[in-house]
Amino acid sequence: MTKYDKEIEHIFRAYDIRGVYGIDLFPDIISKASAIFANIVHEKSGGNIIGVSGDGRTTTKILSLATATGIAGAGLDVQLINSIPLPIFGFFLWRNKKIAGGAYITASHNPPEWNGVRFRWSDGTGFAEENKEIKERFFNKNIKWASWENIGKISTMDRELVLSEYNEFILEIRPQPDRSLRIVIDTLNGIGGLIIPQVFRNKHQIIALNSQIDGFFPIGSADPVHSSLDHLQSYVLSIKADLGIAFDGDADRAVIIDDRGRRVPPEIIGIILAKELLRANDVVVYNAECSSILKKHLEKLGIKAVESRVGDVFVSQTAKKFNAKIGIESSYHFFMPLYGFYYDDAILTSYILASIVASKSKKLSEMVDEIGEFYVIRESIRVPDKLKWDIVENLKEKLTREYSEVSTIDGVKVYLETGSVLIRPSNTEPLIRITSEADTKDHVREIHKKFKEITEKIIQNMKH
Repeated sequence: MTKYDKEIEHIFRAYDIRGVYGIDLFPDIISKASAIFANIVHEKSGGNIIGVSGDGRTTTKILSLATATGIAGAGLDVQLINSIPLPIFGFFLWRNKKIAGGAYITASHNPPEWNGVRFRWSDGTGFAEENKEIKERFFNKNIKWASWENIGKISTMDRELVLSEYNEFILEIRPQPDRSLRIVIDTLNGIGGLIIPQVFRNKHQIIALNSQIDGFFPIGSADPVHSSLDHLQSYVLSIKADLGIAFDGDADRAVIIDDRGRRVPPEIIGIILAKELLRANDVVVYNAECSSILKKHLEKLGIKAVESRVGDVFVSQTAKKFNAKIGIESSYHFFMPLYGFYYDDAILTSYILASIVASKSKKLSEMVDEIGEFYVIRESIRVPDKLKWDIVENLKEKLTREYSEVSTIDGVKVYLETGSVLIRPSNTEPLIRITSEADTKDHVREIHKKFKEITEKIIQNMKH
């Protein structure tokens, strides 16, 4: 591996390729990686047509063209769509039976100088293990380019047609409620502003914030999960709205604000959706970082709760395996396979949630309070990168011996009577992450203190 290869190796990640444009991410990298993606899709499916689109970042257009060039250069045809939200791109792939896969340009919620590409299968779900194969082939310069007479064609798909089909699909999903809600939607200058307020206006009174698409993200962040949403929460309270919704840069995550101006945890959203949409023995998939409140409530309803590794691609895979009806990620990714597809769709999920609220005499805050609260402590411990996996393996051995309900799907998670703790190595940094949650503040402090001490003791023993 050359010096240059080592400088860019880190941008090839578990779920995507992502970096800072002009620093470690360039059009030629994206073009070559996209050619390899085309090679893999053709080898595994025999398909010859790939969809390409992206978010609203300033560099998305140029990288979309680089992606299309790489795919066509590898001999496959491209259907290029001007920027659309990622869930709608998943919808396009799923509904179009001629498409063999997709490439979507995005850096999700990262700052504006970032960008990247996410590769998808024909059903809209993401690449997982295949991303490792792309990385390996890239650095081994194993790219199959087509000869000049066999290069693919690049054609443009009508964006308005795709958006219209998605809008019609949402309206057909379930009976529309008689009551109209007042909803504040904040798309944070991301690509969601293109259509999300319009979709909700089919039935509800919408106040749209930051709906103009601006790749510089002038509001300050395209990340509703980790950034302040004070402006949205204050607006919901000031106009007495029924709920608020904030979407990230590519609109594949949605944070819900209730009528009291509170963030609603994704686990609580999952419980509300399951109570209203599912029956006994149906399956809900959740990732290992989710609070145990989700599992406990679902089991009371007779609904099966199945744990998955962290990451939307793994939730999709697990949902397929167990024929799940709903999927929940702690990072506010939501999956609704009861409607026929396994990719995540925060737009549809939040619309369904609004329909549920509109069909009830209760407020969203009352529905949330009926379920109850939980408290979370998250902490990262810095450890040598080469030791982090062995440390967690030692924790697995110790904790599976000492506790009756332990999951080792992603790190090690111990389920306790009052909560749970998850200890897992970071995929990208020399860190071990501890996430503790419980039904009271005292319980979560006790759990976190206890398992942090256990972890630190193992770290010290292994360092010596």
